[in-house]
Parts: sequence; C-alpha cells; structure tokens
Amino acid sequence: MTTNKELEAGLRAIAADFHFPGGGRKKLSKLVADHFAWFEAAARRGMSWPDMIRLLTAAGVTDRGGAPLSVGTLSSTVWRKRAEADGALDRPVRQAASIPSRPKARKEARPMPAKAASQKQSAGASHIAKNVGGGGRVRHPTVPAEGAGPSAKKDVLAFMQRTRNVRRKSE
Repeated sequence: MTTNKELEAGLRAIAADFHFPGGGRKKLSKLVADHFAWFEAAARRGMSWPDMIRLLTAAGVTDRGGAPLSVGTLSSTVWRKRAEADGALDRPVRQAASIPSRPKARKEARPMPAKAASQKQSAGASHIAKNVGGGGRVRHPTVPAEGAGPSAKKDVLAFMQRTRNVRRKSE
C-alpha cells in the first residue's frame, strides 16, 4: 500500500515536472503519462477525482487560466492513458461499440393524405428553386446569417417549435 509520504513525494515530482523553466507548462496528457503510477496509487488509496484535483491545485497544477482542473478533463486523460496501457485503443472495435443498444419501439408510419403530400412536395420544390438561384449556394432559410436581426431569431424559434410539435405527434 502507498503511504502518505510516497504520495506527497510523487505530488512534488508532478508539480516540478509540470512547470517548465521560463514559465511554460507541460501538457496534461504528457504529465499523466509520465506520472501514471501516482494516479493509479492515489486511486488505489481511495482518492476520488476531486481529492486528486485539490492536491494538484495546491501543488500548482492548474488549467491555462489558473483554475483547478475539471473532473472531466483529469478523469478522461487518465482513462485514455489506462486504455493505452491496456491496449484497448489498439483494438479495432472499442468496448462501448460492442455493447448493444436497446432497441426502440417503432411506431408505424401513418400514410399522408394525397393532398397534403402534394402540397409538401410543391413547398419543398419552391424552397429549393428559391435558394439555388444565388450562385449554386443553398442556404437553409431558418439559419440566421451573420449579424441577422431579431426577426431571423424568431424564425429559428418558430421552426424549433414546429419541429417539437411534429416530433410529439409522431411519438
């Protein structure tokens, strides 16, 4: 089992390795790779991610802005190193991909009345014809252009509301 003194010595080594002479910093991925044994020992000792982050912050290991590292940043960096050490990243199929997802219940599609279908087709065709005429570039009508005013935002919100209503009806 790792003692407190060993963890403290490892933490001092991490802090010294993190800061370059002249003010630079080592990348977190490289730091974790070089001191992976410390992270493993801390985890075996029962330290949580926030515990490790508090220790690292006290030692001077922070993000670019000087704030403590986030749990997501540190845990994913250590996870990638663990996966690399286990050879999981070299495998052609990742573990998450081998877990089958739950099948969703499908609802049968209701046939659209002929009149509604023809109106939908003609509306779609006019939209395409209207947008293709400008030099071959097709723009979606609901995406506001750079510097667009409040009316463009209202169009987007109206589109989102219509989409939400359609999805609710289809469920």
